[in-house]
Amino acid sequence: MMKSKWNVTDYINLYQANHLLSKDNKAALGMVIPVKVYIQDPYASGTLEKQVLSEIQVAREPELMNGPTSSRIAVVDYDADLNVLAPAVIWNGKEGCFEISKQSGNVRLAEKHKDLWQFHQVNVWAIVQSILSMFETSFVLGRSAPWGFEGNRLIIVPHAGYMDNAFYDRHSKSIQLYYFGPENERIYTCLDHDIIAHETGHAILDGLRPYYLEDSSLQTTAFHEFIADITAVFSALRNNNLRQIMAEQTQGNIAKESVVANLAEGFSRYSTGKEYIRSALAKDTVDSVKDKFCPYEWSKVLTGAMWEILSRIVAKRKQILIKEGRGDSVYQLLWWAVMRFQRIIFQPLDFLPPADVQFSDYANAVLQADQVIYPDDKYQFREIMRDVFKQRGVYCEECCEDVESLNFYPYDIRRIMLSRTDAYHFINQNRRQLCIPANQDISVSELYQTDKTLPNGSKHPREIILQYTWREDVLLKGKQFGHLNGESASLLCGGTIVFDDRGNVLSWMRKPGCGKQETSRKRLRSHCKQEVEAGQKRKDDLLNYIKNRLDRGYFGFIDDDRFEIGKTIKPVCTSTRSDGTIRMEVRPNLRHWDDA
Repeated sequence: MMKSKWNVTDYINLYQANHLLSKDNKAALGMVIPVKVYIQDPYASGTLEKQVLSEIQVAREPELMNGPTSSRIAVVDYDADLNVLAPAVIWNGKEGCFEISKQSGNVRLAEKHKDLWQFHQVNVWAIVQSILSMFETSFVLGRSAPWGFEGNRLIIVPHAGYMDNAFYDRHSKSIQLYYFGPENERIYTCLDHDIIAHETGHAILDGLRPYYLEDSSLQTTAFHEFIADITAVFSALRNNNLRQIMAEQTQGNIAKESVVANLAEGFSRYSTGKEYIRSALAKDTVDSVKDKFCPYEWSKVLTGAMWEILSRIVAKRKQILIKEGRGDSVYQLLWWAVMRFQRIIFQPLDFLPPADVQFSDYANAVLQADQVIYPDDKYQFREIMRDVFKQRGVYCEECCEDVESLNFYPYDIRRIMLSRTDAYHFINQNRRQLCIPANQDISVSELYQTDKTLPNGSKHPREIILQYTWREDVLLKGKQFGHLNGESASLLCGGTIVFDDRGNVLSWMRKPGCGKQETSRKRLRSHCKQEVEAGQKRKDDLLNYIKNRLDRGYFGFIDDDRFEIGKTIKPVCTSTRSDGTIRMEVRPNLRHWDDA
């Protein structure tokens, strides 16, 4: 007989099998919490004006606490401008609900309390928790997503102070959400689903690829914005209520305007006067943004490309269903799109190089990851992907060396998986094959396994992902570098190797350096010459990027008052010195939502 109430010990034991249970089973066993959240910007007008609140299911962890505070997320409602710590919402584990404190006693938190800060606390916690769970599901990453900082709890600050902004900050381990506007028309970013999801996307990507926070190129910074934007769009697409409205609005033609495609409508209307911050329907290409030194503008190239891929695949799927005589509804078609698209967008993240990601890297990773899941490409969806990338100016360059001809020395994949040190021995023994300079020390920056599920529900063969990095100094020489003349910048190099569980190499994506490829055997791999040429181009691109930042006043040192950070143009990049070299980083509080 199933228990209606669980004691703590029984529930902890049950929770160990959480990953094996279906969504319905979890709900029946009381392992999820139904939470009302804002599924769209409550300040946006239109069809959703009376439907912005929707119930979502969030995992009920055994050790959930007030705040809310779960194993990965802690809400700390501190207003730095007012120097006030707001009372935290109360978690009643016995009743399985959140409560607020009243003079007469605790009261269950409900929709009527939506103007209270405790409702705001639960709203932002539930949205971040649901997005993290979306990434970690076996249909996407198939593993827990780490944070990009020391520790395991991301801090959420719902009312950080007065400013029309919101940002993720690795250094404070937090997402800071601000409010603005007159007191009687206050705009809270902690109620804007798109903004919360966007910043959560930044936080998750920072954990998956922490070196992407180093501002090595415009496309790298733009890629961070793209993942954040597409996380917000996709999170909205997953919501049943929004998807139903979208089905009615588009009738399956998702290239049309819809409630899902536009970002932060209400925030944008109040902050900038625009209808929205950005849109997934953007038609931008690399050629149209090439003269714009703005990562937001560049990010729209990839966001628009991925949405166009989705819309064309859905249109083709619709034709296939008609041809096969199947009568799936538009709503069912959109659910199929959700399941297919989450793989197309997010699973390629495992294949990406550890640093300096470019749009072409992502395009290649998208095609490679799809090839692994759908080797036969029965309906030729990858042709659609290639065509869209080409039209957008994102070229899928052929790798200069086929992974099957790398000819690694004999290795045991089980040994590589044991530890980062064992993985290092594999990398070190194969320096020539990987074109790593002999005098460079190597760091194994990441080693992990995945546990993914195929579309039919069966288990996907386990993947082992190994990332390695090294740094090469780049001298800034010449008057074009102004006060930085004579300083050294850091060129981050390395690669990502993806194995299957039998040790076969599925992918090798890398960022080569330009150091000499000398070895004790004085014998080089034929492809290493091409790698060095590619590394030299990366060095030249970095030098040009630093010069462009200096020319525009987008440069300054965090802890050095000798250099003026900006003159007429607000800087978006600061730099730190580490080991005698300059490493650039976009400061999160300078990434401003209305700069787009």
